[in-house]
Amino acid sequence: MQINSGGLLIIALLIICSGLIAAPKTDNISRYKDYLNDFMRIRGDATGKDVVFYWSGTVYSFVPGEKKQELFKFEGFNIAKTIVTDEGFQLLTREAAFYEDPKTGQILTTWTNPFTQKVVPVVHIWNDPVNQDITFPEEYLLYIEKFLPSSDWGETRCYNMDIFPFYPSPLPRNLYPEYSQSDTYQAGEFFQFFVEREDLEKKKLATVPTIISWTRISPWMPFMQMGDKAGNLIFVCRGMKLDQGFAGLPNQIRDFVKSNHPEYMNPPSEWSEPNETSWTYFKKLIDSGVYSPDTK
Repeated sequence: MQINSGGLLIIALLIICSGLIAAPKTDNISRYKDYLNDFMRIRGDATGKDVVFYWSGTVYSFVPGEKKQELFKFEGFNIAKTIVTDEGFQLLTREAAFYEDPKTGQILTTWTNPFTQKVVPVVHIWNDPVNQDITFPEEYLLYIEKFLPSSDWGETRCYNMDIFPFYPSPLPRNLYPEYSQSDTYQAGEFFQFFVEREDLEKKKLATVPTIISWTRISPWMPFMQMGDKAGNLIFVCRGMKLDQGFAGLPNQIRDFVKSNHPEYMNPPSEWSEPNETSWTYFKKLIDSGVYSPDTK
């Protein structure tokens, strides 16, 4: 569940240079700063306290000419530390998410692929880091409401981001034919952050309660070993910011993290690059020989 905020400035430049939107008024720069600060309190915590977003949902298949299949239940979290700067904020984060049996909800170690009938080892999502630089020089801050849009629905405000990653796949087909659908990674991720306007108006609150919705359209996950079969995965999830942080996660997730990657109990302590994705993580596993395509 990644927000590639570094691309927001590029989008802003393209929009500005193309003249698609009129230049906003510059005589009320404080309003734009407040708008960005509100989103910081939604996504993070001004005091630097750890912030955990938890989500759960379902992963479906979407294949032309075929009925959908419910492939997995899906749960995950992002744990973040906020660093406030003069031009916005940075988030130091890592995130983990888990593919679960759609009937029992148990975290899977292997999975029977219903398309191939092959039993494959499951690779869960361990993305570290997933850092985000949400800073804007003043000349771009004026456009903050264009690339971080929001809508008011009575007493509720919804911020949304519609992101369409499109770049060369870390798993090119000629080298990873079983694990890669295409030489291009192409997806769509749709984020919504719901907050009460009354909470945003309480400027002394360092962080505000937030409900989230996240939908992703993506290629098959590499561990599914689907090759170039046509179709996509659709992740449909919803969640919230947890008042108790990591301690507020479901027991199954806390126990699994403590047993496998206890570092995910805390956010990163410093900025690092590049960000990890499911595809780059899988590439490291297979290139190092850690991942075996067959179950033992």
